[in-house]
Amino acid sequence: MNKTIVIMDAPDNAVSIEEIGDENQYFLGAFGEVIAFLKQAFPEADFSDPTDITATTDKGKINIEIAKHTPVQSFMMHLEQAEAVEIIKTLCQRSKWRALDTDTGQFIDIQAVNKNDNDKNSSKSWWKLWKK
Repeated sequence: MNKTIVIMDAPDNAVSIEEIGDENQYFLGAFGEVIAFLKQAFPEADFSDPTDITATTDKGKINIEIAKHTPVQSFMMHLEQAEAVEIIKTLCQRSKWRALDTDTGQFIDIQAVNKNDNDKNSSKSWWKLWKK
């Protein structure tokens, strides 16, 4: 199963991309700062092309696409496995960035993902844990 997530900064109360508007005033940081953060998050990743990063993790392969612009408004993460939510969750918690589900246009509710992780009887897929 493939999934594309956009990592961006947005207000905590924003539920969907529609609430941000066409003129997104939020940014993640300078290109070098974002790459430095990603290098800390994915130390074993291939950064030979910093605009097309490949990370092989215990949760599956992740491809990160980021434009070489400052400031960086967003970047895409292409995930191969649903288990990669752990990586998205950790990345967003550490950075205070937001994860946007490209299929729905809604931000993933990281708190709901945390709650779901603690609920061992839950059969919900992490792909469905966005705010409504």
